Amino acid sequence: MKHTIDTIKPLGFDFSLQGARYFRSKNVAADVNRLAADAQMITTPNTSIPIEYLAFIDPTVVDILTAPRNAREILSEAKKGDWFTPYTKWRVNEIVGGTQPYSDFANGTTSDSNYEYLSRKQYVFQTTIKYGDLEVDASAAAKINLAGDKQTAAATILDIDSNKFALLGVEGREIYGLLNDPNLPAAITAAAVGTGSSSKWEDKDTKQIYNDIRALYNELVTNSSGLINQNSPLKLIISPASSTYLGVATDFNVSVLDMLMKFFKNLTIITLPELSSLTAGETLMMMADNIYGKPVAEIGFSIKVKAFPLVRMHSSSEQKWASSTYGTVVYYPFAIASMTGI
Repeated sequence: MKHTIDTIKPLGFDFSLQGARYFRSKNVAADVNRLAADAQMITTPNTSIPIEYLAFIDPTVVDILTAPRNAREILSEAKKGDWFTPYTKWRVNEIVGGTQPYSDFANGTTSDSNYEYLSRKQYVFQTTIKYGDLEVDASAAAKINLAGDKQTAAATILDIDSNKFALLGVEGREIYGLLNDPNLPAAITAAAVGTGSSSKWEDKDTKQIYNDIRALYNELVTNSSGLINQNSPLKLIISPASSTYLGVATDFNVSVLDMLMKFFKNLTIITLPELSSLTAGETLMMMADNIYGKPVAEIGFSIKVKAFPLVRMHSSSEQKWASSTYGTVVYYPFAIASMTGI
């Protein structure tokens, strides 16, 4: 049956006013209930979208930084043996003897060499990385190179400990560092001439700070009997906090650093966070780089980084990383001086 406007009007549709209208039937109450039911919401009222769709994932990666590892800025490194070498030895040669008045018939006083062998043990240390197949795939979906990041972490952790061992040695072993070698001369104390008879640099003026450094240099000259002088290659090792006081200047804009560079002909300044202590205060060090071309001290190792084969499990992977150290081998302890209380 073909419907017309007139035939569908009794069914509730009216197109005579250019729009459909719903006419209530005789059962008005039933129609009202039906409309009310259609208006009820099943979902939670919401006019937004998931907030995750609006987030911007920045491709920039911000790495958490560690304090500078500057042991290698102070000391050179030397490979000694292999990773299975138990210890390293070196020979100390001392010239002994004397002279006497010449005589055709005298032949008593002699000259000789006296040898002594010193040693340092080697310490091999390790770390391990592990990652599972599921976490690798999930990380890859987030554009993260999980295996690569963990390899970087292993190498960095080894480097952090290598720096620590070079400065402080290995506890419980015959391995020492630049800061605690038992053969180093005792530290001197900064002069208490600052405001309120203070030894702290924060209470001293330009000249007083400069005089502290000059007193430290005097220790090197005295202990070396003049082998070290202002023309020698020297290193001033200072904590980051103390280094700011090298900028303290006079009324004529002459700073501590200006005075140092004018007096010392070959001075290098290196900051070392380990010289700062919350309990003992700030420490200052000065050392000669070499004596007659031979290093005053050097960091010993046999392997820098050893990456072992990747071990494949059922659904994960493991890899061991290793390194080694002899700590810092100090050949000329007299060429290193330190000062506390600044």
